[in-house]
Amino acid sequence: MKPQKVLVIDDEQIVLDSVSKILKEEQYDVEVSLSGRQGLDWAIKKKYDIVLTDIRMPDMGGMRVLRDIKRNKPSLPVVMITGYATVQSAVQAMKLGATDYVEKPFTPEKLLEVVTLAIDVAA
Repeated sequence: MKPQKVLVIDDEQIVLDSVSKILKEEQYDVEVSLSGRQGLDWAIKKKYDIVLTDIRMPDMGGMRVLRDIKRNKPSLPVVMITGYATVQSAVQAMKLGATDYVEKPFTPEKLLEVVTLAIDVAA
């Protein structure tokens, strides 16, 4: 079976590195972007099984990334990652079509559980 392709969008290199490491250890094919705009462009132009995006990024917020991905690829699962979780942002993310919402810091087990479930639900 071909490895599942994951796009991770976050403006913090340390988050990209840790998420990438966790997923690669489980044989996922991972691409990372430090920019919301670039990540959105890739998500629309390339083929991914799932996208993980931070909510707060300087160039383009994750909610906008989510909204624009869902407009172009409604069936692509998008998981929101945030260090600033609020009920309001969780509700907004779900209304915009997010598959799940993960608060930083998260454990490798939690990340893998969310990613696996999101891909299974979309399949």
